[in-house]
Amino acid sequence: MSLDVNNALEVAARAAQKGGEIALARLGNPGYVTWKGSRDVVCESSFYIQNAIAAVILAEYPNAGILAEEGPEDAPVPVDAPELWIIDPICGSLNFVQGIPYFAVSVALRAEGNICAGVVFDPCHDELFAATLTGAATRNGQRIYVQQISEGIEAWSSAIVGTDWPHSGEPRDRARLILGMMSSQVNECSIMGSPALGICNVACGRLHAYWHLDLRIWDIAAAALILQRAGGVFTDAQGNSWLYSDGGYIATNAVIHGWTLNCIQAGLRV
Repeated sequence: MSLDVNNALEVAARAAQKGGEIALARLGNPGYVTWKGSRDVVCESSFYIQNAIAAVILAEYPNAGILAEEGPEDAPVPVDAPELWIIDPICGSLNFVQGIPYFAVSVALRAEGNICAGVVFDPCHDELFAATLTGAATRNGQRIYVQQISEGIEAWSSAIVGTDWPHSGEPRDRARLILGMMSSQVNECSIMGSPALGICNVACGRLHAYWHLDLRIWDIAAAALILQRAGGVFTDAQGNSWLYSDGGYIATNAVIHGWTLNCIQAGLRV
């Protein structure tokens, strides 16, 4: 039996909204906080949220594989599962831990070699971004599109661009160089705090580009699909397929993709 992607999207939405309900209730009270590495925070609430999301999915798809940011670390990664659900319980963990109301719950389904359904839910603003591989990108059920304000250098100089900092090391140093160059060329650069929401804000026209040098598949799986179905372009930091990225990603409205790529590449070559 072939997969019903519309049903999968409905399940993803319910799962994300359930996770968001718990997250919103725990905002300002995240439970214990630990650090997975430099500037990479995880809190007790993440596990409750992740488990609630997985429970909704497994109730409908009991044989599904689950790939979630918070593990468990000793569980084998079910990369060969016919249906693999990719979960980020809190995209924007530091914002969440600090009580800043800007974070998302991300749920995507990979089946038959493609990300075929994806949902990003912002519980603080009650915004549900969603898409399927063959359907429109939507926000709260209304179709969304990227914003293409002009062409050429004028589009780049007018652009509002989002990014976030890698946790540490050379990617963070490179991001600092790129951000310095980019901020003198475009209208505005903003640190978003949530990669999934940064990409979705390109999809709905609030930003014209978003980039990051060190993300994981759960950060971007759902948002990448939403962006592409909204008319945007999503690649790795070298301008190639995002599927083979080493952690760097570029999301744009298509018009300024080359300009964004050139600026990032200049910073990576320094």
